[in-house]
Amino acid sequence: MNNELFERLLYEEESPLLDFKRDQYPFAKVTKDEKSELLKDILGFANAWRRTEAYILIGVDEVRGGRSEDVGIDATDQLDDHSLQQFVNNLTNRPVLFHYEVFGFQNKQFGIIRIELQQRPIYLKCDYGKLNREAVYVRRGSSTDPTKPASPDEISQMRESTLPTSAELTVHFAHIQKDESLGNKIELEANYCEIAADEEIPDLASPSVPLGGSFGIRIPIPGSYHNPEFFRELAEFEFARRLFRPVRLLVKNVGGVAASNVRCEFVIPRGIGIHVIESSEMPSAPKQHSYLGSATIPRIKPAFQREPGDLSIDMNDDRYRIEIDCGDLQPSRRVWSELFYFGMVESGEMEICGNLLADNLPEPQSISLKISMLVEKTSMSVDELCELPEPSEIDEET
Repeated sequence: MNNELFERLLYEEESPLLDFKRDQYPFAKVTKDEKSELLKDILGFANAWRRTEAYILIGVDEVRGGRSEDVGIDATDQLDDHSLQQFVNNLTNRPVLFHYEVFGFQNKQFGIIRIELQQRPIYLKCDYGKLNREAVYVRRGSSTDPTKPASPDEISQMRESTLPTSAELTVHFAHIQKDESLGNKIELEANYCEIAADEEIPDLASPSVPLGGSFGIRIPIPGSYHNPEFFRELAEFEFARRLFRPVRLLVKNVGGVAASNVRCEFVIPRGIGIHVIESSEMPSAPKQHSYLGSATIPRIKPAFQREPGDLSIDMNDDRYRIEIDCGDLQPSRRVWSELFYFGMVESGEMEICGNLLADNLPEPQSISLKISMLVEKTSMSVDELCELPEPSEIDEET
């Protein structure tokens, strides 16, 4: 769930795809009759005649003909997805594909139950509360009537109906630290800083200690490595750190069929003030001095050890090509890409177009994402550069 989708759903009517609940379902320390209300609704959506995912939004008061009211629920009323999965799937003839998510919107909390497309019919293996064993509860219109389960003809059609044979995949931007979707458009801010333009950047003076006496003689510090390139490396590091913004992508299988050997490809033109680099190309925080034995050897992953989410960027004179290997994606499985970095010389919006490919996609699936970047132009003199503190690992991560 993201803000854009949630806001759009607030304007929709209840249907076989959507339900609003002002209050949380009774679940903990309640009777079977009370818990069966939640079970009935999940089964009703799972068996409903629909072509896309369905949602139950908890903490929303329905307003017919307008925007439903997002009232929210208390954090202590949220349900646990794992407990809910165990409760439902211990009672049904086959696992129900659904998820419970805690969602924040406009400083309020909501519960989101997302029910996926899946094989039907789904029914209870035993009586539970107000619900009967082997009755196929199905949502029709805006409600699930427990007194009118699916007819034999409907159940027969459910069994005969098949899920799509090709995969259905989506690509969104993702939070760089959390496993959260940000939708298909992000807004970034950056600083294009001209550092020491037309000025010569000096060497870093050699570190030393006074020898003593009245002659002011100094000698190098024993056991240390002096980096005369420090200020030039610092200029490169600061320029890149201020201009390039980290970006991460989320690839998800939203259909009911497993996708095999999934790959995501984007092509971005060069020569239009846009730059794209891998994480390994970002300059490391430079050091003025290092001491013998303190250096570390970076770990390099062998090329054959590719994992889902691994990313590579190929560049020629005309374009950047971003490729993400996603492996096999079961229904509802998500893969987050490695970080890469995006920079623009001027403020503007860029549409990134590409394709999703999989062995069981009849043809490449077109995708489009947008990045809007606000770029501030600044400059820095040699004196200002030389007065900057030595960057830390925290600076390198920002």
